[in-house]
Amino acid sequence: MTTNEQRQLGRAKNAILAFFERRISVPKIYIDANWDSHPIDVLAIDRDGVGDVHAVLLLPTNLNRNSQSGVVILADEDVRELIGEVNQLIARFQEIPAQYKYIAAVDVSGRGGAPLLGVPHPSLDRSYAPDGIGRIGFLSIEFRSDGDAEAKVTFKPERFRAKIAKLADDYIQQHEPDWQVRA
Repeated sequence: MTTNEQRQLGRAKNAILAFFERRISVPKIYIDANWDSHPIDVLAIDRDGVGDVHAVLLLPTNLNRNSQSGVVILADEDVRELIGEVNQLIARFQEIPAQYKYIAAVDVSGRGGAPLLGVPHPSLDRSYAPDGIGRIGFLSIEFRSDGDAEAKVTFKPERFRAKIAKLADDYIQQHEPDWQVRA
């Protein structure tokens, strides 16, 4: 991974942190978390660590762009590869206990803009829990012309079943958050 790609992924994690800071109540947010033996790019636990768990996995992309309009141009092989990568992340989420799960697409090329306006249609059906309770959400990280990075919801997540109160309690006792509200 190049330095620029690493920088873009780091900026994406900060954009997701800011997204959770605005969207959930009194979050504790962890970057590069090891959650129940699973690597999670961004983990947020709301209500000062006693609420719902939000887990985010990054999908780094390096898509070809039309330099004039910023339109994503995908060849058939790029679409197949992208679908495969999304499906791998969805499969990883089968084992990860969390009430809310997100895949965040990040353009690591450094050219800016949003890497995906949507995800390939076949992946949407796979994003639902087998019992229908829960759906993986999709975020798109946009690198705006003013230099700021912003996480935007492409597809809203739906709450999964997850009885993980003890896991969350143990985690917050053993790990220092990267961001939290301090009184």
